[in-house]
Amino acid sequence: MAGQLTPHHYACLYGWFAGMFARELDQHQLAQLQSPDVALWLEHLAAEAALQDGVLASRNSIAALQLRPDARLELAADFAGLFLMSQKQAALPYASCYEPGNARFRQAACEEMQALLLEAGLERDRAFPEPEDHLAICLELLSYLSFAASENRANAAACLALRDKTLGLLWRWLPAFTAHCIEHDAFGFYAAQSQLLLALVTYDRMSQNAL
Repeated sequence: MAGQLTPHHYACLYGWFAGMFARELDQHQLAQLQSPDVALWLEHLAAEAALQDGVLASRNSIAALQLRPDARLELAADFAGLFLMSQKQAALPYASCYEPGNARFRQAACEEMQALLLEAGLERDRAFPEPEDHLAICLELLSYLSFAASENRANAAACLALRDKTLGLLWRWLPAFTAHCIEHDAFGFYAAQSQLLLALVTYDRMSQNAL
């Protein structure tokens, strides 16, 4: 049976995760995480059995923020330690970090994303100075394609096919990225969000296959 999440749900969710993994959370984003709107989103996701464990982890990590002194500064330190340091003690958010060690394979990860962006008629935002294989760029592309597939019926098939390719590329390395987050995130906030993201991507792929 196909999943109950609509293309608009996926567009919003992938956009939300893109912002979370793109840069440190500001005070507004932190307040939003603890808002009734996010609580409702998580409740909606928890209606899907395959997402319940990820939702629980996310809820618990958000609740723990309320007990953490200087939560924004502490999360900023977590973000830097996880996503900006050496891969040996971190979870760098680039597809190329989870490809084979050969430099040619690492370059291929960026080239694949460049090709997907080009096919979608997009290019990397120059205000975001990261290579194309960054997790946030992949999630932004999924958000865009989810929205475009539902809004542009004439090109829906092409958007869905490109979306499928993007999901497949992300799936190749997201489990390893999540495992690194769980291993190295002592407080557990980003580990929990990566678990929910992995559950969402897994569910999304299964739902597409069931159509």
